Amino acid sequence: MKHLLQYILLLCLGLSACSEVQAQKSISFQHFVGNQPLVLEDSIKNGNAEILVVRRFKYYVSNLVLIDAQGNRQSLPDTYYLINEAEPNSKKIILPNSNKNYSAIEFVLGVDSARNCSGIQTGVLDPMQGMFWTWNTGYVFAKLEGSSPSSSLPAHAFTYHIGGFRTGENVLKTIRLEIPGSSLPNDLQVKVDINAWFSGNSSLLIAERPVCHSPGNLAMKIAANYAQMFSIIQP
Repeated sequence: MKHLLQYILLLCLGLSACSEVQAQKSISFQHFVGNQPLVLEDSIKNGNAEILVVRRFKYYVSNLVLIDAQGNRQSLPDTYYLINEAEPNSKKIILPNSNKNYSAIEFVLGVDSARNCSGIQTGVLDPMQGMFWTWNTGYVFAKLEGSSPSSSLPAHAFTYHIGGFRTGENVLKTIRLEIPGSSLPNDLQVKVDINAWFSGNSSLLIAERPVCHSPGNLAMKIAANYAQMFSIIQP
């Protein structure tokens, strides 16, 4: 009888551990060009029929919020992620264990003003990550680089470094995505279509604007475009 009770106890503990593993959720960012997966160094065509090769694609996701069907919000404060196409592990965000059902997620695309003005940072906010301008202009929120025959720059390069957090040049974007079925799957797949950079609210032609390296009107137009690049991949 003693051994039977021990066995039952171990079985219960094992089931409990399995339950905790099953409760682990994640968000995966999958990069596309239209309906084709993005592959660095491959020749592709954007929505404006311009041929290009993408060599670098990075952006910050921060201040993640999980929202249930009643509108209750579970904030994950002080969360900053640098999503980098060149680093596959960076494209998955592990969420806290929870048995709740969530109907939407929300996050900030960029780095909030508090962190922009907080001095030297570490981790994904370390200036060595190559996503920082100066203490005056702050972080690059999103970066897209490559080459295109349409570009008049040396080596036909195009470089878009988008940032700006001050009044009149703020490109921080809050992204909200509704979860189909109002139930967060074990791994929520988010499609990120870089075509939105070039043909969102306004058309961005590499032939006319191959570079953006500072806050201002052009950065704000590009940010308004790429804010539309996120959608949920239906299971």
